[in-house]
Amino acid sequence: MNPATRPRLHRTAVFAMQRAFMTQPASSSRRADLDWIRVGAFGLLILFHISLVYAPWDWHVHSAHTFGWLEEATLATGPWRLTLLFLVSGAALRFMSRRYSATQVLRARMVRLVPPLLFAILFLVPPQSWLEAVDKDSWSAGLPAWWLKEFSPAGIADGVPLNHLWFVLYIGVYSLAAVALMARPAWLAALEGWLVRTLTGWKMLVLPILFFALSRQLMFPWFGQTNQLLADWYNHVAYLGAFLFGFAVAGREEIWRALEQQRWRAVAVAAVSLPVLMALTAVAGDDHVGLWIRRGVYGANQWASIAAILAFGSLHLRRADGPVLRYLTDAVFPLYLAHQTLLVAAVFVAKPLHLPAIVEVAWLLTATIGGSLLVYEAVRRIGPIRPLWGLKRLRPKSLVTAQPAVRPAEAA
Repeated sequence: MNPATRPRLHRTAVFAMQRAFMTQPASSSRRADLDWIRVGAFGLLILFHISLVYAPWDWHVHSAHTFGWLEEATLATGPWRLTLLFLVSGAALRFMSRRYSATQVLRARMVRLVPPLLFAILFLVPPQSWLEAVDKDSWSAGLPAWWLKEFSPAGIADGVPLNHLWFVLYIGVYSLAAVALMARPAWLAALEGWLVRTLTGWKMLVLPILFFALSRQLMFPWFGQTNQLLADWYNHVAYLGAFLFGFAVAGREEIWRALEQQRWRAVAVAAVSLPVLMALTAVAGDDHVGLWIRRGVYGANQWASIAAILAFGSLHLRRADGPVLRYLTDAVFPLYLAHQTLLVAAVFVAKPLHLPAIVEVAWLLTATIGGSLLVYEAVRRIGPIRPLWGLKRLRPKSLVTAQPAVRPAEAA
């Protein structure tokens, strides 16, 4: 990955916030299946980042080992993993919003997202960038000097590095679009009604595939995927579209029934499109016909995989609640914030040791996942810093006893 195209937060990214009014509830209960899907997708994201250490392209700190086959293997989750996360995040926001006004939802989202974003920009991302610069022999001084350079006027003018925090920024911005919909209940109702009327039968599978395939065909060649807010229009079409779709249909049982009815067709399309996509990627050339076919297959795999996961989750995991899910749901945001810094540090430590690949992979898995869990176990016990890690403030025990908290399925 070219450092010049890394996610950065520019001073020109100023967002308008609208006043909002009450909205109708999306559903009467939270959905354990969406919690499980969110946890699973974030887990896959951490494993994907570990795989980038060995993939045949640049990453922050790369292992001495490189495996060319990872270019195709990452396609097993690459087309759909983040899109699914944005969809589930939109649905989770709708479940949360059923009890509050749009103004309250906006305030809650800012309270939940802004402190961790600022904290991580200041203290979690700089060690990543510093270790990368040291590894690539472009910096020889210590972390404090690097931090002062990054946040000097010249450094800030060039943009504040976000690295993996681009996802948190996008969720915050997309939440503004959802709040704007809440401010226009008639528009939101019209969108819901149109989706329910349109996405019936085979159209639940085919029409979203056309949306994602056409987006890939028409926008990806022009904009690519930059993870930079002001220059990421292909991603915005896919991710914002998925986010608002999840927000609109979260409580519409007609949509969930339609997904369930198409589940085996979705599995079939996903199972056929994946090896085709891998093969097309392995023999990729510059011919336009091949590129068009590959982008179309990418879109098919993207939605078919999402539809299958949502459908089977809806059928089998809606009430699969319990202490394990509650623990993981609470832990996932701190784990996301911590994992990449720990991973970059673990690679930096292991690289000079020239460990066998299997030993190095075991070390990275242990250091990244185990270290992130240790971070969570520490920060969740320290009340004042919980909001910096995306956790709710601890309430006095007397209030907890008197008013048990209701936990919505809320994504980062």
